This record gives sequence, C-alpha cells and structure tokens, in this order.
Amino acid sequence: MLTTRPAHRPARPARRLPRRRAGRGLALVLATPLLAACASASVLDLKVGDCLQLPTASQATTITSAACTSSHEAEVSALVPTDPQDADAAFPGEQALSAQAETACVDSFEGYVGTPYLSSNLDVTWLTPTQSSWAEGDRTIVCLVHAMDAQTLTSSVKGSGL
Repeated sequence: MLTTRPAHRPARPARRLPRRRAGRGLALVLATPLLAACASASVLDLKVGDCLQLPTASQATTITSAACTSSHEAEVSALVPTDPQDADAAFPGEQALSAQAETACVDSFEGYVGTPYLSSNLDVTWLTPTQSSWAEGDRTIVCLVHAMDAQTLTSSVKGSGL
C-alpha cells in the first residue's frame, strides 16, 4: 500500500523552495509478488532505473511499471536503507521516515540526474515503509524522480541533466 505524503522542495539553507511545486512522498507496505501477465509490480520489487506510473489512490500494494522509452510518470533513482535498520527496532513513524526520505532523495538527485536538484526541471518523491510493512521487515526508502506539474516522461532521466 502507498500513502500520499507531502514533500517539500528545499531551498539552500531552509527546507522548501516556494517557486516550485512540492512533490509527493508515498508510504510503502508489504505487497504481492510481480504478476507476469500484468504491468503491475510489487512496490517491494522496485530497482534503480525502473520507470513507473505514480499511484492515484492514497493506498496501493503495486505500481504500474512502464518501459522508460514509453510514457511514464516517474523513475526509481535510489534505494536507501532506513534508520534504524535493526529488525527489532520500533517503527519510527511516518514523519521521521518522510524526513529521512526527503534528505536522502534530494541528496542522491544530482548523482542520478546529473544536475543539481534546485536548478532541475524535475522533482522528487519517495516510497517509505508503513507500520505494517515495517513489522514484516521492510527497511527501504525508494526515491523517485518525476516531471513537474504531472507531466509525463518518455525517456530515462538518468544522466539527462534535466
């Protein structure tokens, strides 16, 4: 399942940039395996470089995958271990995970896209574990790069300099 979470585009010293549309953070929960006959992928099976459609519902267990050369809304740019990683650790909460995700996804942006986040035409969002997926051992934040204002992409953003 995914839960929509607001993301804030950071300014240089502060953590937001009012001239840009804020991205969305999404919460990730335990999902079913990839279905071979469908274009749906488990949120737990995403890999860096995967292209996908962003979910429209506030909760989902799968993502609609897409070829990066066809119309898509986002691309996985990083997989980041959560803090804490310990299997016995208590769920840190949605707000704490979202803060970790914002920092990690913005920090990894330039290395993936090839241009600084603040000067890019792209934005970030993320998938984070939910309380139920955390209980099942989910400890990964998935960073996603997407176009501004719900525009679609038709090629990979990796190294694009957009």
